[in-house]
Amino acid sequence: MKGSNAEAVRVAPSTIKAPGAPGFGQAVGVIFRMQIRRLVRGRKLRLGVIATSLVLFSVVAARYASQRSEVGAERAQELAEDAMKNGLGWGFFKLLVFLLPFLFTSGAIAEEIESRTFAYVSSRPVSRAAIAIGKWAAGAVLSVALLAGSAIVLHLVALATDPAALVEGFPATLKAVLALSLLGVCYSAICLFWGALVPEAAGVVSGLYLGVVEWILGFAPGAMRWVSMNFLGRQLAGQEPGGLLPEMAPVVDAWVAGGILGGMTVLFLFFGVLVVSTSELRMGNA
Repeated sequence: MKGSNAEAVRVAPSTIKAPGAPGFGQAVGVIFRMQIRRLVRGRKLRLGVIATSLVLFSVVAARYASQRSEVGAERAQELAEDAMKNGLGWGFFKLLVFLLPFLFTSGAIAEEIESRTFAYVSSRPVSRAAIAIGKWAAGAVLSVALLAGSAIVLHLVALATDPAALVEGFPATLKAVLALSLLGVCYSAICLFWGALVPEAAGVVSGLYLGVVEWILGFAPGAMRWVSMNFLGRQLAGQEPGGLLPEMAPVVDAWVAGGILGGMTVLFLFFGVLVVSTSELRMGNA
């Protein structure tokens, strides 16, 4: 008996298996949860919520300040729908859709490098591709949640006094929510790419790209607008082209605009993952 027990003791340790490295999906999930926790505990989410609340308040205040009781029911419905459309156009497509992805994603990689924690994170049994995708997903999810949620809240509050406009205008709001969501995901990938490519100036380069390519060219004359995902998003949402010479702006079908937005998201995310996976990612003063 003693001999068999000793043999069992000697054999048992060899049967114990060390835990294996997490799969790719599990690794992305771990990084996603870590990044969400970091954003929630930091100041960026609070800034995003404050900015979104200010836009909502401004649009709703303007909506009811301009309300006139002497107009008929049909005219009142038209005014309510115009106020909603203008509020989405200025407050969301020209402000929040740029601000939120920039806030949540542009510094996702650069902050890890600057604080010298990227080497520790990348030394774990998690691939760099999983790190990049997890951080992009966290920023994209928070951006889409705030954009889509606040757009629906705006619809309910701004049109609450006009039941006809509240019901009939909901499909248009859903189109705007879809366009804002696609833009939020795309801009998160763009900001991740530039933040990884130029980590020492992540905010500056990401902001310049969004400001010049997405904002300015989105209102430029003629075919130059094709390079702006914001223009395509506004076309998908049914917004007016606006800008310089709006009569010369290209007319884009919704399925074409959505396809281009999805393709550019995949393209920028691919190059962002490639940069994170192949670069040394060291700060110049590190």
